[in-house]
Amino acid sequence: MLPLNSLILACVLFLGLHWLVAGSPLRSVFVATMGEKIFRILFSLAVLISLIWMGWAYAHAPYLETWGKAVFLKPVADVLMAFAFVFLIVGTFSKNISVLNQNQPQDIQARGLLRITRNPGLVGFGLWGLAHFMVNGDWAGHLLFGTFLFQGFIGPLNMERKYRRKFGATWNTFAAQTSHVPFLAILTGRNRLVFVEISKPLLLVSVATYLLVLYYHATWFGVSPLP
Repeated sequence: MLPLNSLILACVLFLGLHWLVAGSPLRSVFVATMGEKIFRILFSLAVLISLIWMGWAYAHAPYLETWGKAVFLKPVADVLMAFAFVFLIVGTFSKNISVLNQNQPQDIQARGLLRITRNPGLVGFGLWGLAHFMVNGDWAGHLLFGTFLFQGFIGPLNMERKYRRKFGATWNTFAAQTSHVPFLAILTGRNRLVFVEISKPLLLVSVATYLLVLYYHATWFGVSPLP
């Protein structure tokens, strides 16, 4: 069993890659030096290494309890995870703002899942972190899932700042049609939910994957997600 130091360093590396490299002027320096394609490959590899390190360090971290296993919050976590799978799968495989490195904002319409949130993949990542943060009341859990929660919900704001600076009024026009916070644009009348625009095959894959993980979670991870 390792102290929490290893997990802390792994989480710092993961966040540092996103905030101090990809989300800063350093990105332009690296791209100018090695090219966009090589940068993306090396950055993805570095992120993968940080994730593997985080998982390994979490598995070997001591259990230092805070609020303990919040079994009563499992139903809430299960609902959050259902949305997380939809946002992650549908959002990742649909056109979204992450492709703005190659496209203009006007090439992406606030349709489908983007009517709900313009950052579906990252918001899904954040929901996954939040769901697990709630029911894992120990310091290792707080570090691991808190890192995912932070990057999923706060990370897109840094990305949007870059797009706002790069695209100016064009970005503002697109952003006015949707919201980072899920359903906020719909609730404030700036958009409306059009269910038929959401890919049915991807939605079915999301639901099927969620149910599969829900069923096998105890077998794969040793913890039942059910109350």
